[in-house]
Amino acid sequence: MVNSSAEALALDDDARIALILSDRWVSYPQGTTVLRWLEDLLRGARRTRMPSLLVVGDPDMGKTTILRKFMRSQRSDFDAASGLSRMEVVAMEAPPEADEMRFYAAVLEAIGAPTPAGRVIDMERAVHGQLGRLQTRLLVIDETNNLVIGSAAAQRKTLAALRRLSNTLSMSMAYFGTLEALNALASDPQIEGRAQPYRLARMAKDETYGAIVSAVVAHLPLRMRSEVDAAFVDAVHEISGGSPGKTFRLLNAAGVEAVDSGRECITVASLRADEVVRHVRTASAMRRGAGAFG
Repeated sequence: MVNSSAEALALDDDARIALILSDRWVSYPQGTTVLRWLEDLLRGARRTRMPSLLVVGDPDMGKTTILRKFMRSQRSDFDAASGLSRMEVVAMEAPPEADEMRFYAAVLEAIGAPTPAGRVIDMERAVHGQLGRLQTRLLVIDETNNLVIGSAAAQRKTLAALRRLSNTLSMSMAYFGTLEALNALASDPQIEGRAQPYRLARMAKDETYGAIVSAVVAHLPLRMRSEVDAAFVDAVHEISGGSPGKTFRLLNAAGVEAVDSGRECITVASLRADEVVRHVRTASAMRRGAGAFG
């Protein structure tokens, strides 16, 4: 996280704003749980039926942030003696629709390998060969909900490709996506049966939420103290709806506004300012608001 040390506070406004807007991890219970379960997939010996994980949630529930945090801790290794590389975890984004060829191409792109021209079997052999050479133990697939798009036949073939990959290489899978990802995997009982589901939900307005808000604000490089009391936490939760992504985005926007305005602290009033709230306002909320006045 941003460290509000004397060194950080001494930076100019542009540098402090860059710190506020930089990627950082804010520990919270749901995110910590998913990270622990991802690490668990890398433990133990390979076996015939490797366990998998399915993480679902509405937009702004923190899926991508958790995935990026996990991948920052993963590194590919190169053994100079053998001349072989090792990539224990490979992360990719599902193709925009269920399609076996596009799935294989996305895997090869994720590891920086060439894509062979030709038949599906050639693509399959290339993917299996490359992941086997890299000794990959976990394939992470973001936007798994994309696999509900396309014909039923294309969906079945793509899921069969995933199952063969896991079975042949004794490799775990971690699927991330919206709630539609549940439907995407449901048509293959073997895949669904191996994937432990976890749903990311909105955070309740409780002591844990208040502690998270306080921790984020305390680490913002602002030169004046922000009063994070019950009214402050209530406002953050009301505006963000308890969404992890919106909570952190709202506080970041409020931090930037505090620097730009010269106030150097966040207040309940500044949290509700249009310049801050616009960063978490959604089109659906705007439509609901327009309907109220229509």
